[in-house]
Amino acid sequence: MTLRAGWGQAAGKVGQSLLTLASVIVLVFLLVRLIPGDPVTTILGSETSAEAEAALRTALHLDVPPVQQFFDYIAGLLHGDLGQSAVQRGDSVSGIIAGALPTTLSIVAVGMLLSTIAGISLGLAAALSPYKAIDLTVRTIVMLLYATPTFLIGLLLTLVFSIQLGWLPAGGWAGSYPDNFPFLVLPGIALSGHLGPIIARTVRQAAIESSQQLYMEAALSRGLSKSALNFRHILPNSVLPIITLLGISFGSLLTGAIIVEAVFGLPGIGSEMTKAVARRDYPVIQGIALMSACAVIVGNLLAELIYPLVDPRARSAS
Repeated sequence: MTLRAGWGQAAGKVGQSLLTLASVIVLVFLLVRLIPGDPVTTILGSETSAEAEAALRTALHLDVPPVQQFFDYIAGLLHGDLGQSAVQRGDSVSGIIAGALPTTLSIVAVGMLLSTIAGISLGLAAALSPYKAIDLTVRTIVMLLYATPTFLIGLLLTLVFSIQLGWLPAGGWAGSYPDNFPFLVLPGIALSGHLGPIIARTVRQAAIESSQQLYMEAALSRGLSKSALNFRHILPNSVLPIITLLGISFGSLLTGAIIVEAVFGLPGIGSEMTKAVARRDYPVIQGIALMSACAVIVGNLLAELIYPLVDPRARSAS
């Protein structure tokens, strides 16, 4: 693949991502306004004056047609302004997200790390003994974990490690590091319960396919030990697909973190979204939904751009 062709493909992928983002902005704007209920009534209550309702509708730009609301929203986005919270008056949506995002990203980072370590270990263990007792055990564990909802994993972890054993806190947040680390362990394990099995299955399949290649037999015939073959050839070829998998899964992990935060009572994006939906806080809902969509799009884009750089086969195929 020539350099010009490579840049052309990258530009095409970026353009496709921008088009997807534009579509997401339109959908989020429309779907938020389909939420049942009147945000003004929710914020002020039923016992309020008509003047107060009119003033709040003006402040929220609900007194103009939806088309004008949309163009005002786009104009704000182009200036990097996500708007002001309708309920937490004086607080910007960007400030609310910035305050909650570090907690959510911490959970996602721990979940991705644990998923990668456990997934690679289980996948390789199964692949090195295909269709035997170890492989059957690993596949059974992976299937059970994948089929178990994240919130249920979190509740079981809390019951065992917090209530019965007392090793880790059942929830809450210390507010600063390093005191926060014990509060991240159980949420991170719960979040890894979905991605870890996917990585394990991917690594297992890639390792089995790699071990069946002709160059593996040639390496063994040249006297290369089986352990050296595993670490020099099978492991690198098995790990490569994880790059794409992590990029694609980043957005879904953010969504899963919202559920995990609810189980463990963590002050992250999930709690802010829950409060915003209950209060019909349109700007905050739009801001968090847009941020999550951007995470999915950017994660997919980075995975597509980075994978050809680390896998020569992908470059030659292109």
